[in-house]
Amino acid sequence: MSDTNVTPPSDTPPYIAPSGNTLLPTQKLQPRTVVNATGFKTTPGDFDAQGGYIGQGLVDKDGNIVRGQYGNEAYAQLAQFKSVAERKNFLNRLYQVGLYQGGKPTASGFSSRDQAAMQDALDWANWRGYTIDVAATMMATELGTVANAGNRVRTTAKEDLRSVFKQTASSILGRTLSDSEVEKFVKSYNQKEVSEAMGGATAPSVSVAAEQAVTAAAPDEAAAIGASRLMDLFDQKIKGLG
Repeated sequence: MSDTNVTPPSDTPPYIAPSGNTLLPTQKLQPRTVVNATGFKTTPGDFDAQGGYIGQGLVDKDGNIVRGQYGNEAYAQLAQFKSVAERKNFLNRLYQVGLYQGGKPTASGFSSRDQAAMQDALDWANWRGYTIDVAATMMATELGTVANAGNRVRTTAKEDLRSVFKQTASSILGRTLSDSEVEKFVKSYNQKEVSEAMGGATAPSVSVAAEQAVTAAAPDEAAAIGASRLMDLFDQKIKGLG
């Protein structure tokens, strides 16, 4: 006898509030080869000396720059799959590279666990500079499978990064920044460490990265305070000559 209380997987996702992540505005990515950049706004600074694209636009499988960075889009991206089976197949690929952190994809593919794994995949696609379909294939090659999890990159502890960022903000601005700015820095720095481990640009020291992030978060305030401190220094030196 069939169980009439069993609800089949739904194609309509429940909304889960996302955590979100963005790269720092000045952050450049690893060079990518593009064949068409006319459909996306670029600047000369988005290309390196060899013509490689290092901007933050995302490149598709055909080499076209097709869109900007993913935001809090796990919900929307999961909803784009045409069927439950297609969505689960994709999430199984994320499971294979370890994005479920010990868990597994759910029947619907729309749980908070599924959305968290998808958001991590989107964040990974952001810093590699490719659309999610391309990035998912790259992850299988670059990250390996769950069986090879022992080879994963070790990154700086999040609590340590939070502490350095808060101390730097207090030193430069005389105040703290919002929790969202703190978490943005933490995730961005960990991504730089992973990128470096995979052959990308060398990540700056935590202190240098924190200074850059604080200044980028409040540029006018940082400049004004810096100028004020410089004037105080000059005043002290002048008084010392008297």
